[in-house]
Amino acid sequence: MESLLRDLRFGVRMLLGNRLGTGLALLTLALGIGANTAIFSVVSGVLLQPLPVPQPERLVSVIASAPRLGFPRFNCSAPDFKDWREQNQIFAGLAAMQWRRFTLASGGAPPQSLLGARVSGDFFGTFEVRPVVGRLLGPADDRPGGERLAVLSYDLWRQRFGADPGVVNRRVAIDGHLHTVIGVAPRELDFLRSAQLWLPLALDYAKEGRGSRGLRVVGRLRPGVSLERAQADMSAVAGRLARQYPETNTAWGVLLMRLHDQLVEGIRPALTLLQWAVWLVMLIACANVANLLLARMAAREREIAVRAALGAGRARLIRQVVAETVILFAAGGGLGLLLAFWGTRALIALEPEAIPRAARLGIDARVLVYTLFVAVATGAVFGLVPALSAVGRRLFGALKEGGRAVAGGGRGRRVRDLLVLAEVALALILLVCAGLLLQSFARLRSVDPGFQPRGVLTAVLAVPEGKYPDDPRQVALYRRLLARFRALPGVEHAAAVFPLPLGGSDLVFECALEGRPTPKKGEEQHVAMRMVSPDYFRALGIPLLRGRAFAEQDDLASPRVAIVNRAMAAKNWPGEDPVGRRVTFGDDPADPRAKWWTVVGVVGDVRADKLALEPETEAYRSLLQSPYPSLTLVARTAVAPLALAEPMRRAVQEVGGDLALDRVQTLEQVVSASLAQGRVKTFLLAIFAALALVLAAVGVYGLVSYSVTQRLHEIGVRIALGARRGAVLGLVLGQGMRLVAAGLAVGLACSWAAARLLAGQLYMVSVNDPWTYLAVPAVLAAVALVANWLPAQKATRVDPLTALRRQ
Repeated sequence: MESLLRDLRFGVRMLLGNRLGTGLALLTLALGIGANTAIFSVVSGVLLQPLPVPQPERLVSVIASAPRLGFPRFNCSAPDFKDWREQNQIFAGLAAMQWRRFTLASGGAPPQSLLGARVSGDFFGTFEVRPVVGRLLGPADDRPGGERLAVLSYDLWRQRFGADPGVVNRRVAIDGHLHTVIGVAPRELDFLRSAQLWLPLALDYAKEGRGSRGLRVVGRLRPGVSLERAQADMSAVAGRLARQYPETNTAWGVLLMRLHDQLVEGIRPALTLLQWAVWLVMLIACANVANLLLARMAAREREIAVRAALGAGRARLIRQVVAETVILFAAGGGLGLLLAFWGTRALIALEPEAIPRAARLGIDARVLVYTLFVAVATGAVFGLVPALSAVGRRLFGALKEGGRAVAGGGRGRRVRDLLVLAEVALALILLVCAGLLLQSFARLRSVDPGFQPRGVLTAVLAVPEGKYPDDPRQVALYRRLLARFRALPGVEHAAAVFPLPLGGSDLVFECALEGRPTPKKGEEQHVAMRMVSPDYFRALGIPLLRGRAFAEQDDLASPRVAIVNRAMAAKNWPGEDPVGRRVTFGDDPADPRAKWWTVVGVVGDVRADKLALEPETEAYRSLLQSPYPSLTLVARTAVAPLALAEPMRRAVQEVGGDLALDRVQTLEQVVSASLAQGRVKTFLLAIFAALALVLAAVGVYGLVSYSVTQRLHEIGVRIALGARRGAVLGLVLGQGMRLVAAGLAVGLACSWAAARLLAGQLYMVSVNDPWTYLAVPAVLAAVALVANWLPAQKATRVDPLTALRRQ
């Protein structure tokens, strides 16, 4: 231990003795370790950290699945949920939830629009969580006609009620009905889409239809039950239901996923890609530092040879050099940790909604251990390279060379050349991947969504069903709201819609055409449905291609009408005029009670789910004929849209004091939010690629500059013998650029292989894109040429007399 401490103290003195070189090495390591730690903190918090509930590995998402119908994952119907719960043999608990928005009013405070859920009675028991105060909903609370109860989320309890324990048994108005608050849910449940309110589901299962699929189901497996066994059990249950209810359940099965896997599957590819990227950056940084250390060890070869001659063993010398390197890497790790703390906060602030559980991310014990491991492990591994190089040469040779050590000998030069070659190759891999993703994201941003987002303000509104319990009152409310909005100065068109394109929600209906054969079971056509008010198409700039748009007269007292998009018209009436045709949504066309809707118009296609997905078949119904309690208000403005945010809020309060707006934002912000994960991924990868480019350039510059310094005597002799400066320039440039060319060749081969892993994340860009494979190496070669040129110019200005005196 005493000898180890001596080695460490000596290492600190040696590092302080070369402050410039040590400072450059520390900066390089801090950048590499900082980037690595920042990304790992997100990976740890999102992918590796289990859900904050007891035995989270037993929680699974139970998903209705009908791939033949185009629904590999879908919601469950209430009767199916009841049968799943009664017929399974593998769940300790099975719970259903239905997300929706509520309007909360209490204590004279302004009404507040909240995201919440109606949940079955065994919901909290399935998650095995305990209340902060009061109690949670139980099976006895989940019954039709039962008492109106509510459970508050932890954040809502603190923000709205000041963390007052006396909130239990308080009566609050939710959607116009008085509810009794019975408890506060623990903060651990905030991973569930940040729900702020929980109410009983209270379904009358006997009155619910199997074709209405709106429930999301979560189950807790019994102890010892594997996911494979659970999947087999639920597939058997789904098979029995398909045979028992062929009208509705043919082609429908069940898919089980770990709940944690489902929550993070959207961001997992991006985080995995970024983790690989920062590892490559770290390798480049380590190669740079190893090259710097090799140069230092070459300068100290005589010192090391003297130590060996005085009796120091090979292992002793290696330990001393490695100790010095580990100190350097540990110090770099400390600085990197500071950069990571700032970088993690900046990353979360960049796109908080794109990262699950963003509020809980940070530098925790797991991240600290990871940083320590990275710093020490890379220090030990890359410290061995200069250590072995320094003690590997023959003692007699090092002593004979004396003060004229030439670049550490042939072995030292080869090792440094290989490190620089690896830096160039790794940098090229990152640059090619970043180039492909940048092209992909640029093309995705340029996609025409089918509407004109500029100049449109949007706001979410939940209609309190207690005050507006039926269709006529809801329709009257819509008319008053939209009339008030249209009267606001600067508003050109005002409308309402559910769901908003790219807003994250969807409605899907089974569709049948009049006069066409009834589809076989399992082959029904489904269309996306959007409920819109008159003037919606003009408000969003969606073109009317044929027929007419909805009018104010298309209300509850008028014949039912619908509008279809171009994709639906082309699929069902190719080469024909769909105007005047009749369709039914969700009804059996053979049933005389089926509701038929007459197509009165055709509009342009809209990319409603994701910009990367082609427009799907879509139909529109008038909100005045099909009221919906949750909707988004949209207003096309002649002024800056956000300038109308407060006037819109006041107008809503004037129309109804129990109404509240939420998520007031421009439509451009909605479109931008749909690209958030892709934007973060592309931006960070571009940053890492640029960092790799700089580090690779520094590595090339350092190698050539060191080589010039070691060859000053040789260069001076050449110039003294008449060598032209151009020849000297070519000599130095040739040495550096040969390494760069070899690195580019290796990097291109590796890039071609690495790009295959990006195939699923690219849009309208081939992994074999020729421009990327031409432009990126050219840029890297140009940067490397500049890095070579600077020390090469220094070589041409060598004074022969000064260089010869170095002999």
